[in-house]
Amino acid sequence: MRPGGVPPDMGRSLVAPTANSGRSETWLNPKFTPQRWLKVDFEKCPLGISLGVLGRKWTPLILRDLGAYRLERFNRLLESIPGIPPKVLATRLKELEAAGLIEKIEESRSPIRTRWDLTDRGRDLLPALMLITAFESKYAAEEIHPGRPPMKVHELYDREAMALLESFL
Repeated sequence: MRPGGVPPDMGRSLVAPTANSGRSETWLNPKFTPQRWLKVDFEKCPLGISLGVLGRKWTPLILRDLGAYRLERFNRLLESIPGIPPKVLATRLKELEAAGLIEKIEESRSPIRTRWDLTDRGRDLLPALMLITAFESKYAAEEIHPGRPPMKVHELYDREAMALLESFL
């Protein structure tokens, strides 16, 4: 056992090939039972499932821009994320829509105007993204805001954002 009661082979992959498909499926390693925090046993790992879409490059930034900056149009999203190719943005938007995190809204004007918005499911994801931001603001402080000490969550966000975080907990 390593310190903290973690078995030495705890770092084994949570991905195993499925019987028929040859594809990989994310699941909890049946050899180990979570020792801390969880009150529930899961059939499949929720974190592994969410990383299917959320783990793709650019996806968290797209969700950030839709949720926090309220950017709704394709070209505005393209401008706000330096380096993202238009084809990749279009693909990620389709993936997020298929995952039920965003919705495509076409306004029947001439010309047709398309915009994107978060669904309820996508809005429920914002607190998780906010906590990742807080984590990096604490542990990568010098890179993110040079010359300033690491920041705590309440120092980063206004009252509305803090209420959103608290409502999720």
